[in-house]
Amino acid sequence: MPQISFGTQSYQHESLPLSAQRMVNCYLEPGPPAAKSPAAVVPSFGIKPYVSVGGGPLRGGVRVNDLVYVVSGTHLHSVQGTTVTLLGVVPNADRVYMASDGINLLIVTNEQGYVWNGVTLTQLTGAFPGYKWMTYLDGYFIGGPGDRTFYINHTAFDPTVYNALDFESAESTPGNIVGSITDHREVFLFKNDAAEAWYNSGAADFPLARTASGFMEIGAASRFGITKADNAPFFAASDGTLRRVNGYTPVRVSTTAIEQAIAKFNSDCICHSWAENGHTLIAFSYSEGTFIYDASTQLWHERQSYGQKNWRAAFVIRGDNVTLVGDSLSNRVGILTADVFTEWDDPLVSSVVSPTTLNGSHASLELEYESGVGTDTFNPEIMLQYSEDGGRTWSNEIRRSLGQRGDFKRKAVFNRLGKPRLGNRVYRSSVSDPVRRTLIAAYLNGQ
Repeated sequence: MPQISFGTQSYQHESLPLSAQRMVNCYLEPGPPAAKSPAAVVPSFGIKPYVSVGGGPLRGGVRVNDLVYVVSGTHLHSVQGTTVTLLGVVPNADRVYMASDGINLLIVTNEQGYVWNGVTLTQLTGAFPGYKWMTYLDGYFIGGPGDRTFYINHTAFDPTVYNALDFESAESTPGNIVGSITDHREVFLFKNDAAEAWYNSGAADFPLARTASGFMEIGAASRFGITKADNAPFFAASDGTLRRVNGYTPVRVSTTAIEQAIAKFNSDCICHSWAENGHTLIAFSYSEGTFIYDASTQLWHERQSYGQKNWRAAFVIRGDNVTLVGDSLSNRVGILTADVFTEWDDPLVSSVVSPTTLNGSHASLELEYESGVGTDTFNPEIMLQYSEDGGRTWSNEIRRSLGQRGDFKRKAVFNRLGKPRLGNRVYRSSVSDPVRRTLIAAYLNGQ
């Protein structure tokens, strides 16, 4: 049977007959030279339960030296291994900014600031300007109230003292500063209509100065929709695109299909970044869905938690030689790992929607998954459906076994699939059982 391309990326166009392709909780991984298939569809990492922190839900987390700090509910905690220590109160329920100079930790929420100095947690008062956004560079905690101005702490490495005169203004355009990130020792100030880069000039009066060529004509759409990965900033742009900063050029990485979806969303973007087995991944997460850009392949897939429209991660950070994920819906911190195929014991459902297949009778379809992945008493299954209208409606499920432990010759063959009626047939394969579900190749016997 001729081999076909079953999974490529998520590209679900508004006009579904053009493309209904989706990859949810899985992504394409190129094969090495002379491999059986040029690429395989591999599962996204699962999340193994690790530790519960406070009462939840989790509002933010950061790693500082050998400690992880997490704001859970209305309290700040430290996490070292599985030891959780309550440190103090951080009111409100909003998502938090967290930054550290290696000694002090500054937490910003709802324009209030709280400093943990290793001994006590203190709320900032007096001249603190009320940050809505924040970043860090060279001992300075840089933030602003949401207009064109931005402030720094009066003395480097002391986030408790502020002076009303320690501010500058991003005046290249009339727009307000939405958020920021520090990259290559420059602070990128993302406004709602542009972006500026500033660096530490060492000047006595105010150390930050505008980079002469550091200007971009596109701004950011949301405070938390900015992250850094693969040696560059990524952000959700104010023009409805998703972009990567190359030097000072905001390069579009989103596809038309993703931009069509984002245009219908009503929520702000939250960005995360991490790595899975050599894949550098950037999540652009909205309440209505989560799109993942794989910087290693420049392809897109989606991530969706069970019972949710999006991925439920509150933060993703590296700590204790593992990647930790916080749950935005509870008080749980988990470990992102290739060894489990659930999320905090909830099902992790992977699904792939194929490109439009060839016309003619489809005598059989063989999906070559890694087989023999069950146990001595558990026989996992894959599910296949097809659509004759480009993915608008779907057939009943057809199930095939992935094989019990050691059943490595098991094949998932679907016979007598008939003739596509409209020439727009696509197939959807999905796996919900907690086993490895690598799709190595697909073969379609058409007549």
